[in-house]
Amino acid sequence: MSSNLFGPAIALSLEVFGALSGRAAVERVRAVGYGAVGIPAWRRDFAPETLGTSGARDLAAYLGKFSLAVSWLSAGRKGRFTVSSSVEEDVDSLRAVIDLAARLRAPSMPPTAVVATVGALGSADSAPATNAREAISALAADADGAGAILALAASEGEDALLDDLLTGFGDAPVGRLVDPGAMLFSGRDPIAAAAASKRIAAVRASDSSAEEVNLAPGEGRVAWREFLAALAVRDYHGYVTVEFAPRGDSNARAAQALGAMR
Repeated sequence: MSSNLFGPAIALSLEVFGALSGRAAVERVRAVGYGAVGIPAWRRDFAPETLGTSGARDLAAYLGKFSLAVSWLSAGRKGRFTVSSSVEEDVDSLRAVIDLAARLRAPSMPPTAVVATVGALGSADSAPATNAREAISALAADADGAGAILALAASEGEDALLDDLLTGFGDAPVGRLVDPGAMLFSGRDPIAAAAASKRIAAVRASDSSAEEVNLAPGEGRVAWREFLAALAVRDYHGYVTVEFAPRGDSNARAAQALGAMR
C-alpha cells in the first residue's frame, strides 16, 4: 500500500484514465505504484445494477489479483436528497453502492468511502435540509453495517451549510469529502481547513493553479507535505485518492503525483 510519511494510504481514481476500459485501468493503477483504487460507480461498467452479484464478485477477485484495495466508490451526482420527488430514488441508488462497497472491501483495510454530492440545502429548518438529514441518517446506518463511510461533497457555495448539517450525526460513519485543489482555487486555505475540520470522511487529492482546477498533485500550488501533516493532526487515517482531469500521459502524471505526496 502506497503511503506518505504521515500515514494515510494513497489511492488513484480510475477517472484519471478517461474512457479506458475498467480492467485495463485497474492494471494501470498497480503499474504506476498505487495500492488502492477509487472507482466511479456512476459509470455503466462499474454501476451496481450492471455488475450484479456475479460481476461484483469478479471485480473483487480482479482487484485481489493486483492486491488493490478500494478507497472510494463515487456515486457522482446521486445524493441531492433535497428534492422530495427524487429522494427515494437517490437513497436507493446509494444503498446499492454501499452494498457494493461491502462486497469489494479488503479485510483489515480502512473503510471504503461512498462519495456523493449534496446540494440546494437551504437553512437548517428548511424542507430540503430536512430531506437531506433524513436520507443521510438512513444511509449512514447502512454504511455502518457495511463497514463503509459516507463522504459528502457540497455544491458550490454550500460548504458551511453542509458542515452545519453534519454536526448532528455524532459518531455515525458520515463526513465531508475534502478537496484541497478545489479549496485553493476558490480562495480557501486547504491546510487551515483540514486542520479545523472535525468530520473528514475522504480526501480527493487534486491540485489547482491560479487559472485551472483538476490538476494532478504537484502540478499546482497545493503544499502537499503541509496538507498531509494537517490531516495527521486531525488523526485522519483514511484514504487520500488522487484524481485529476485526464489528458496527456496519465500514467506519467499519476506517477509524478504519487511522488509529490510522499
